[in-house]
Amino acid sequence: MKRNPLAGPAPARLLRSAAVLALLGATPALADDAELLAKACGDCHTTAADGTLSRISGQRKTPEAWLMTIVRMRMSHGADIDRQTEAALVRYLADTQGLAPSEAEPYRYALEKDPNMVEAIDEPLGTMCARCHTGARALLQHRTPEEWRTLIDFHVGQFPTIEYQALGRDREWYKIASTEIAELLATTQPRDTEAWSQWQAADKPGVAGDWIVLTTLPGTGQAYGRLTVSGDASPYAVSGDLTLADGSTQAVSGQMNLYTGYEWRATLDIGGQSYRQVLALDGAGGLSGRQFLTAQDSLGGHLSGVRADAGAHVLGTVPEAVAGLSGTVQVVGAGLEGLTVEGAAADGLAANAAGASVSLSAEAQGRAVLSAGDSSVGVALYTAPDRLTVEPEFTIARVGGGSDVGPAAVPALFSAVGWLNGPDGAAGTGDDIRIGSLSAEWTTTDANETAAMMQDAAYAGTLDQSGLFMPAVAGPNAERPFSTNNAGDLTITAKAGGLEASGRLIVTVQRFIDPPLR
Repeated sequence: MKRNPLAGPAPARLLRSAAVLALLGATPALADDAELLAKACGDCHTTAADGTLSRISGQRKTPEAWLMTIVRMRMSHGADIDRQTEAALVRYLADTQGLAPSEAEPYRYALEKDPNMVEAIDEPLGTMCARCHTGARALLQHRTPEEWRTLIDFHVGQFPTIEYQALGRDREWYKIASTEIAELLATTQPRDTEAWSQWQAADKPGVAGDWIVLTTLPGTGQAYGRLTVSGDASPYAVSGDLTLADGSTQAVSGQMNLYTGYEWRATLDIGGQSYRQVLALDGAGGLSGRQFLTAQDSLGGHLSGVRADAGAHVLGTVPEAVAGLSGTVQVVGAGLEGLTVEGAAADGLAANAAGASVSLSAEAQGRAVLSAGDSSVGVALYTAPDRLTVEPEFTIARVGGGSDVGPAAVPALFSAVGWLNGPDGAAGTGDDIRIGSLSAEWTTTDANETAAMMQDAAYAGTLDQSGLFMPAVAGPNAERPFSTNNAGDLTITAKAGGLEASGRLIVTVQRFIDPPLR
């Protein structure tokens, strides 16, 4: 039978709530949430004299990690926490026991579910932690020494085979983890830090108002526009429009929660498709992160933004470059009436709701620099690219589908990116000029002799002419050698403007467990 954390002796519940409220000396909203935490969790977590709850008070984590903890309490320990309470607890814990911006910044790729990030976690954490999950999942936490040691014990209790898996059985895993690793993490990821103290005391950036944004929509390309955030507290309403490179528009609507004073999490409808946004405010009127399809988080793009009233700031241009040495671009940003241009002639600057439009021209191919305030962007003006690259250079996709209960396939999206050699005339040097995405002809081939023997290119999936690779169905395939599944090792090749470039794609098996932090 599930326990009801709201039940129990009334005097004990009141004592817990009074102790927490006394500790906080908080605003009414925070006080209410502190009382809710005491009611929801206090039957299992003991209350100290200062009102803090055991285990909980020794940790600081991201909103995603707090959500995972609460869901685990409900699934594994019968905690009677409904969705409304869950949302309130995540918000409260992220606000009062979250991470400072500087603590989260190095590992934001995990929060943003960047499919093309290849981690490089230093030893010994690379082997001791990142063989089972991302290293970022461990490093997006700060704990007391006691809590780090308890987390090691939790791993062994929850996953008893951890000592006998690859890279675990060749060493005294538990001994190393409970001594060296626990001590290391307690030193590098302590519960109390100056960064967190300073962030708690800092004035938090406002979020309500108008934002100018620039992003890329999968299968569509660049998009820019103006989003309005309204409301006094989470969940905020978000509305607006995005303009595509061809001039058409897509309506935007949805809700956003703000955690820890800077962590922006939104679910939006954009042109009839559901998107998630995992973004961060920078405290100076800026916004950045990743936006992706809710149903297929491997498909998305970077999003940058600036408050419409933040002063002069340029985010980028649409299109990314000017073909033929002359043309008009939309300069996306705020306060661009004083935009300056170097490296090209500029004419017809006209401010609009998402920045300004301007006509650029040059006598020879090169780069123009557009500046506003302390920000600037480069824009290539060109006749033909000097070289081509495929982005990402390496990534993975996952087979899927084939049943009513199995995970869906995880696709991959490639871009053919053009470059100019730059002033030194040499390819691949620091002064090369990025043109941006180009239309290309796409093909897949087997990456090596083993892949050719297994006919990977024939079975692993299909690549369309937009650069979208869709993996094949999951499960044994009787047509393949050994009836293996449709995994594969592929070379992805793009041809454009007489140039050719390649990337690498591993098509692997399904991900059956997909938590908010992988």
